[in-house]
Amino acid sequence: MMTREEIAAIDKECEQQHISQHEYLDSHGIARHQYYRWKRRYREEDEQSLVPAGFVPMMPGAAQSQPIPLQKSRGKQQKSQDQESFLTVEIRTSCGSVMRIQGNMTAAHLREIISASNV
Repeated sequence: MMTREEIAAIDKECEQQHISQHEYLDSHGIARHQYYRWKRRYREEDEQSLVPAGFVPMMPGAAQSQPIPLQKSRGKQQKSQDQESFLTVEIRTSCGSVMRIQGNMTAAHLREIISASNV
């Protein structure tokens, strides 16, 4: 089993060293299937806990000023605002354009994306 923290550490190391995940996994003796299985599982858990039943319409000038929770509380302590989580954000404009942003983000990153999309 790989923890979320281990997955995030590998991703961060690969980004900092400018190497592929395959190179990192091979050089550290980590089975690729294990890494990708756990990464997919955590991503799916995060997506399920964050996606509402439908789309949330965003109107220009309606940016939220309160903190945005990264994960629903299930009896556990909520994540701090500066902790990163793997998120998928999809923005659809009124004219039909779609932009999808995926990656490790903090609540501050998410607020910035939302405020920029309201311009």
